[in-house]
Amino acid sequence: MPPTLPSPPAVFVAASSLPGRMIFTTWLWFTACHAPPPAAPPGEPIPAAAELELGTMDAECGGLVSALARYKQCANLDEDDRWSIGAWSERAQEDFAAGKKANPEPSAQRAIAQACHKAVVSVLAANERCHNGPRPER
Repeated sequence: MPPTLPSPPAVFVAASSLPGRMIFTTWLWFTACHAPPPAAPPGEPIPAAAELELGTMDAECGGLVSALARYKQCANLDEDDRWSIGAWSERAQEDFAAGKKANPEPSAQRAIAQACHKAVVSVLAANERCHNGPRPER
């Protein structure tokens, strides 16, 4: 039986045909003559965030407890969510009472006030989402 694969000279003739050379030449021209575009110039610098107007540690953390109480009253929450929010509120009150007993230094009080402020912003956003309608079904 004769071999089914083409002989080496036949492969050379097919690869060196005019269409094959045209494709290779086009590919070589395209890759050699097209450099990547230059990088974009840098934009304007982003300004730093404005300094927060923070209250005292007691005021900011008391605001967190009251924000949690308002969030717990949302009509679109189910009982599990209300229970979780109540547990968060109790834990926050316990932690703040322990923090007052420890009497942290002023820089630590500022850090605690910043953390409470961030938490208040988050709880207020969650409260707004809750008042806009029930959670979608999963």
